[in-house]
Amino acid sequence: MLTPMRICSSAEMRELDRIAEEEYGIEAHILMENAGRAATQILLEKFPHAGRTTEILIFAGKGNNAGDAFVVARRFLCLDRRVRVFHLQPDFGYKGASLKNFEILKKMKSKLIYLESASDLQEFFQSSTGPFTIVDGILGTGLKSSLEGIFYDIVEIINAFNCPEVVALDIPTGVSGDTGAIFGTSILATQTISFGFPKLGHFLPPGAARRGELINVDISLPPKFRKEGSKFLLMKNPMSALLKERDRYGHKNSFGHTLLIGGSPGRIGAISMAASACHKMGTGLVTVASWQDSYETLLAKLPSETMSVPLHLTGYEYEHYKDTLYNYSSIVVGPGLGLRPEGQQLLEELLTNYRGPVVFDADALNLIAEHNLHSYLMERRAPTVLTPHPGEMGRLLGISKEDIRQDPIAAVREAVTRTHSTVLLKGAATLIGSTEDELYLNHYPNDGMATAGSGDVLAGMIGGLIGQKMDSFQATLLGVYLHSLAGNFAAQTYGHRSMTAPDIIENIGNAFKEIKSPEISIPMEGRVKLL
Repeated sequence: MLTPMRICSSAEMRELDRIAEEEYGIEAHILMENAGRAATQILLEKFPHAGRTTEILIFAGKGNNAGDAFVVARRFLCLDRRVRVFHLQPDFGYKGASLKNFEILKKMKSKLIYLESASDLQEFFQSSTGPFTIVDGILGTGLKSSLEGIFYDIVEIINAFNCPEVVALDIPTGVSGDTGAIFGTSILATQTISFGFPKLGHFLPPGAARRGELINVDISLPPKFRKEGSKFLLMKNPMSALLKERDRYGHKNSFGHTLLIGGSPGRIGAISMAASACHKMGTGLVTVASWQDSYETLLAKLPSETMSVPLHLTGYEYEHYKDTLYNYSSIVVGPGLGLRPEGQQLLEELLTNYRGPVVFDADALNLIAEHNLHSYLMERRAPTVLTPHPGEMGRLLGISKEDIRQDPIAAVREAVTRTHSTVLLKGAATLIGSTEDELYLNHYPNDGMATAGSGDVLAGMIGGLIGQKMDSFQATLLGVYLHSLAGNFAAQTYGHRSMTAPDIIENIGNAFKEIKSPEISIPMEGRVKLL
């Protein structure tokens, strides 16, 4: 697989900066200069009028984030643009490369204004109507606690001014670089320029909604840094490389046979959509098994090309069912399954007798949590994929949904440890964790996919790929990406409000075409650019 884009925690980024300086001799002032130069270039490209028809207001707070802001200010001054710098620390508050760049600005006799109180900024905005281009260099990714005092007040005043051009350096002030949490308040940016590698907080809600368009820039870190780490961003090129060419001389048995187990009275649609999605992935054969009291209804809902069997948990039929499990190259269990008592037996028997890959979704996850079947998962030697949303994840781990939202990465890793499974935590920013401690993040938020059946479609897609003998973790990554891509096509056709889960299925074919095309025909990469 091609090298994907690395994502860092705040601590990891600081460590990379340290290694760059101590082991490679790339001193801090060089990295700061590269960051400021790149940010200036992007500002010039995005807002060529900045400093001419607008005045550039640069806000500098603490640490290296302030130093980056000072470099941007100097470079605009050198281009004879109108720049005003508001700094939230006195002169003696800066050190190292930040202090050096601050002193250069003083020697250049730039407009440096020390904000001793928030009222000073309020008075400025009241007396000067702009227009302005605002650059936020107040606080960076290392923030750990709520904004207080003048920092809180300044952020609130900037937001209240409602400037249409607000650019955050590295991350909007007030957003956690690790969790996306908002510490009391945060800058509402129209654009964020991140340095080195994107940070986790750029993609995790609620902070991700504060960053605007994200552009990540290289600051001349050693290239080996890109290949290290354990957290990566799902993007088109690495995912395209996972999709292998099909055997043109193959037959239906060449492309897998997936069994989907689910459906119950009033909930047949879930397993039917999962089956349809599985077909669309190129699966050779698809069979659906459902409870006897929903079987007749199921027959009327299934695609005509889908085979079906009723579920029997006793007698000859059940023994036959167990004996034929080896016929299936993958199994998906859970969509619409319900929480009837027999579900525990079904899962225990499946986990004990089936030696192939299984995708557990929806009610299968709830049954695992309710009957504490985690040890069955741990003992499996075949690949297992779990696809919970935050509520299901909370039940699996015995914690609240709010705990999951506060630290989703820790939740994914805990779930992987407790189940020895690939774990996919669904959401606007979907996380996929592997048993090898890899973590991928899929960030293509599409509110149209927050609709009934979207998760069932995803389970069917992943099960279909795994059934075609694809590595389970790679199949999960590719399934998630294709699901997002199909959702983007559906949104373009029907609109975010009106699209439905069947619309996602309808566009799976377009997703396959898109992932193999050299050009991006729809803005799949969203508002993220990596330079």
